[in-house]
Amino acid sequence: MNKSLPISTLAQMQRNFISDCLSGKLTSDNMLLTSGVDTRFISAQGLMGIYKNSAIANITQALSLTYPVIEKLVGKDFFNAACRHFIRDVWPESGNMDDYGSEFPTFLAEFEHAKHLVYLEDVARLEWALHLSSLANNAIITDWSTLAYVADILQLQFTLSPSIQLIRSSHPIDRIWQLNQHSDLQDNQVDLSLDDETRNDILLVVARPELKTVIFSVTVGEFEFLHCCEKAQTFEQAITSATLKQADFCVEESLRNFIERLVIIDFKDKE
Repeated sequence: MNKSLPISTLAQMQRNFISDCLSGKLTSDNMLLTSGVDTRFISAQGLMGIYKNSAIANITQALSLTYPVIEKLVGKDFFNAACRHFIRDVWPESGNMDDYGSEFPTFLAEFEHAKHLVYLEDVARLEWALHLSSLANNAIITDWSTLAYVADILQLQFTLSPSIQLIRSSHPIDRIWQLNQHSDLQDNQVDLSLDDETRNDILLVVARPELKTVIFSVTVGEFEFLHCCEKAQTFEQAITSATLKQADFCVEESLRNFIERLVIIDFKDKE
């Protein structure tokens, strides 16, 4: 920095830097840091251009790590261009890039150049769910033998693992995601038509039972049951809601399956 020039506070300099990065094409008229830059060896515009390009490239790389399937679906050039638009709209609020990108699915749904890709938003929502699941705290499993001593099991609240994310979509996003994990699958066709009245929503659970994050589908009753658990409803309320959604919902089989898969990890008395 040029010592002869007034030095802004660190917070103000950071705000000016962000403003310069988001101001589009840098000129002497729209650069807030110009007065605080030593221009004896390089112009302020040239110096800020280096930092701006580097910052945007690093943020784009973070988005690429979170949304690799989106990048595959639209291509690297389109993805990078979309990211630049997104970054201008939503600048990171912290230095931890793991916290950044939750608004990207909604952005894609509204992005003019991607509106014809109607499934893109939901694929991105799935990828964000995978991201959150991978970062979640490890589950602490209860001693299920103590369940035998509960006086009224129907008034219990079952607890989901911290890694659980529930995703509903009208598009086959699980199939789209799976096809983009491997390049050697023989059946690589996905039916994206929406005019089939017999097609049901895709209901997915994202979980990390051990080290690897996984995706699996569930029935409408099972999805409703887990959704009720997520909302801290009682076992009785969850059974009622699930049965209304699916007449043949089997609570014993579903509960045992979710406990074995470490989807449900604990229980507590009704609050």
